[in-house]
Amino acid sequence: MYFSRVRVKPDIRELSHLHTILRGDGYSIHQLLWDLFPGDQTRRFLFREEIAGEQIPHYRGARGEPIFYLVSQNEPKNEHPLFILESKPYNPKFTAGDQLSFKLRANPTVARKENGRKNSVRHDVVMDVQYRYLRELAHAAEVKNLCKKSDLKKLILESWLESKDAGIRVKLEQTIEVNERYRELLDETLSPAKLFESALKAASDSQLEEWLCDKGKKNGFVIVTDERQKRLKFQAEGYRWYAMPRKGRTAGFSSADFEGEIKVTDPMRFIDALYKGVGSAKAFGCGLMLVKRV
Repeated sequence: MYFSRVRVKPDIRELSHLHTILRGDGYSIHQLLWDLFPGDQTRRFLFREEIAGEQIPHYRGARGEPIFYLVSQNEPKNEHPLFILESKPYNPKFTAGDQLSFKLRANPTVARKENGRKNSVRHDVVMDVQYRYLRELAHAAEVKNLCKKSDLKKLILESWLESKDAGIRVKLEQTIEVNERYRELLDETLSPAKLFESALKAASDSQLEEWLCDKGKKNGFVIVTDERQKRLKFQAEGYRWYAMPRKGRTAGFSSADFEGEIKVTDPMRFIDALYKGVGSAKAFGCGLMLVKRV
């Protein structure tokens, strides 16, 4: 296996808007990076996009252009006219109990059987939990949940402000209370709108934590617990939805950036996950886990 860093050549960056056109278009980037593997039809590589100015600030002229990290089965060829390629063999070795810091951009989804369908349907974790949570709140607030999510949020909040139903506040506070990373918000005086949004974020964060813990069980790692704060050393940020109009009006995928500390429980399965990626949407820049020892 090989680990590579790929930069846009400075003269290309200055003479074109290629990086602007490609930003956020994971599939086109995958196709472009695939050119680093002439003759390889397997597409066996993972990649992650970052901003050069943040990753290599010591490089003169590094700005907002993309920089890519790759893990590949075959060695990429340093023959592409657009890129500067730095590559080295990648053969990580771990033992059970090793603790590592990690970064992971992943596509968190959940599979669920639906009425009338033979196979399970994949749902975006954040959208799924928020919509289910809003339906529960709509039932409690006696609001019909027949509209899209943004309108439903507005209707629930308006109904709650009008009725001043204490039960809604209790439910929102309970959702925040069970998430250690959001619990301290309850020490503040939150407006109804802020409390409502905080509860939605806490519910999403809890579901992302559950998703990552489940992936850890399958891939040979667990998230480390902060004994002082009594919570997992983990955070999820940068949730984003990418529309794919070429595949349909509602087509798209999401990504979230996870980081924190993990402990290796099964070295073989964990190394396999580093090679093969975690989660889905790997062709769109998701799944590559970056790790280093702590």
